[in-house]
Amino acid sequence: MRPLPIRVRLTAWYFLVLCLAFGAFSLLAFFEVRGSIHSAVDEGLRDRAADIRELLERQWPAEQVKRELAAGSSVRGEDDILQIAETRGEWTYRSVSALHYGLQLVRPAETAEKFQFSTVYSKRMPLRILNGQLRVADKAYDVQIAAPMDDFYDAVNRFRLVLLFSVPVLVLAASAGGYWLSRKAVAPVGEIARAAQSISEHELSKRLPILKTGDELQSLSETLNEMFARLERAFKRVTQFTADASHELRTPIALMRTRTEVALRKQRSEADYRETLLRIHQELERTSALIENLMTLARADSGSESLLVAPTNLSELLMEISETARLLAEGKSIQYDQRLPETPLCVSGNAPSLRRLFLILIDNAVKYTPYGGRISVVLDASDGAAVTQIRDTGVGISAEDLPHIFERFYRADESRSRESGGTGLGLSIAKWIAEAHQGKISVVSKVGEGSVFRVQIPLSEGGL
Repeated sequence: MRPLPIRVRLTAWYFLVLCLAFGAFSLLAFFEVRGSIHSAVDEGLRDRAADIRELLERQWPAEQVKRELAAGSSVRGEDDILQIAETRGEWTYRSVSALHYGLQLVRPAETAEKFQFSTVYSKRMPLRILNGQLRVADKAYDVQIAAPMDDFYDAVNRFRLVLLFSVPVLVLAASAGGYWLSRKAVAPVGEIARAAQSISEHELSKRLPILKTGDELQSLSETLNEMFARLERAFKRVTQFTADASHELRTPIALMRTRTEVALRKQRSEADYRETLLRIHQELERTSALIENLMTLARADSGSESLLVAPTNLSELLMEISETARLLAEGKSIQYDQRLPETPLCVSGNAPSLRRLFLILIDNAVKYTPYGGRISVVLDASDGAAVTQIRDTGVGISAEDLPHIFERFYRADESRSRESGGTGLGLSIAKWIAEAHQGKISVVSKVGEGSVFRVQIPLSEGGL
């Protein structure tokens, strides 16, 4: 079953809440009005009982009291419903209206002077009745006073009808207004959805309209635009990475294909075939290294390349790779020096990855340092981190190229990089390894004077 739109659900909840609220208000108002009428009528009956007491306290003869009561009844008309009886049966008075409605005088169960109120119907007339006993001197009088409630109940019924007809109209009108407001409130969401649907992989530069409302909708639009910006940057990186990888793989494959085609055009000597196979093997080694680097970076981007870390002594690690580093330097008659602390500097790291990181930087320094140059590796501790500096006296990096050297496939000198066998991914991998260890890598360089690569990795607890 298809879920209802948000505006319909909001209106339905609004309608339900209004029904409950107006229903509770109507019941409360109805009973409050009726209770107020009863209280007012009861107060009038008490006042009438007080007048009768005052009359009885005059100690007039029974006939004179009856005449006074009859005179009062004639003034009040049909609304004067009164019965009085002396408890010893000496005399009784009933007004004309009391005789008309056929009310029976009820002697209260308690002899104390206390009034009881009730509502009864007699000849289809609602009557509010006071029953009680008045004690004057040594005599007691049973009193029943009633008041017709037809006019009051007519007013209450009219009020009930007003509630019955007006409340549903108000609820429906308010619900219609609520639906209009909810539709207007969620209309921008529809606009945002349509704008988001129009953004495809070919139009990631498009953005959602920012609604200057200062509320959650504006925040939603801004958040989605930030998300699209991140997606655009990621998509561009992936697209560029794919294009660069295709380009890098096309070159060695084209070279190997060309060499094999040339070798197969005519009969050649064993030495020529051997030379061709040697060149193809060199290209295969370079291609294999490129593919391995691409796989490493792809796993890093997907988050599947997790490093198993353990306490690692960087002093021992750099000492282990020093032999390999010296062999690389000796190939170009480069002087290699290193200064390591006597005390261990331990970090929480993955030893193979850290070894790869430092060999990448040392190999890079060897490639771009001319014959007879110098490379030095210094390890020290600073601000709770192990800091490794790899300094060379190479060609240096220009200020224009410096911000881009950690980008994938970026080469400051394309021809020289190809001659040295570089893939343009080494520094990108080095940066990923450093950041995977919560560290960072930076470089300071000047053309013609050399470069200094600085790797900073936090020390583990007790690492110094």
